[in-house]
Amino acid sequence: MLMSLNIVLFLIVYLAVLVGIPVLVGVYVYRDASRRGMNAVLWTLVAVLAPVFVGLIIYLLVRGSYSDLKCPSCAAPVTERYISCPRCGARLKATCPNCAAPVEPDWKVCPHCGDPLPEFGEGFTPPVRRQDKTLWKILLVVILIPVLFILTIFLILGLSTASNSAHGGGVASMPVEEYLSLAEDARIRTWFDSLDKDKKVAYVLRHTEPSGDETQVQYLVYLPEMVDQSEISVRSSSGLFGGDVLDLELPTGGERTGEYLVLATCTGERAAKLGVTSNGVKIPCEITEVDYSVDCWE
Repeated sequence: MLMSLNIVLFLIVYLAVLVGIPVLVGVYVYRDASRRGMNAVLWTLVAVLAPVFVGLIIYLLVRGSYSDLKCPSCAAPVTERYISCPRCGARLKATCPNCAAPVEPDWKVCPHCGDPLPEFGEGFTPPVRRQDKTLWKILLVVILIPVLFILTIFLILGLSTASNSAHGGGVASMPVEEYLSLAEDARIRTWFDSLDKDKKVAYVLRHTEPSGDETQVQYLVYLPEMVDQSEISVRSSSGLFGGDVLDLELPTGGERTGEYLVLATCTGERAAKLGVTSNGVKIPCEITEVDYSVDCWE
């Protein structure tokens, strides 16, 4: 059932990428080409059907030859050659008083009749260029959708392994001296005596062994700042990229009532990684791999 849902999710995302991006590109090209007086249908087909955005790139190069100006009064499309807006009649360019030819405001002499030109200050409003914010939105979507597609694939991979996540996670704690007195292997005491109690890290002994078709991991944890053994919580889960994770939440920051060792166990198809947090803050771990059991209750 989970695999079927993953396949459906993958197909939905794939179709969104396959259909969504060409539709966005097509809508943009059609509207932009229509405003510029270009063949909107032809350029839309070119932009949508050409592979790997080749059509869109060609359109963006060609459209520079077509005006994207508009009348400042009524927003009607105009070109640089227009003296007046054909829709509302607004004056768009200065003209020569002698021959009425269009001139630029900073020209001193009319290039058509040769008469001197006065200083133009009022009487016309130049056309304005349309701000093409839509193109940036399209480009942003074109970039983001593949990224989201990749993230979704990783999420699907993570969900597909959720049924194989580590299970049977358990936790027990005991005062250090009591634990060490029960431990059969003297190397556990040697390890504990060698620890730097002033470092703000979690010291860990890890023992991994097969358990039928699965793998059992034992973590013996000592956190110097741990203040209580009654508020320890443990959670096992599957990570985003398929790895099993055993999360321990150990209480710190209060009044010390003794030193404790924490034994956490987890069984799964893969050896689970350990994560230690305290009050929501991740604590670094110094892990020592051992070839002997660290469970004093065995």
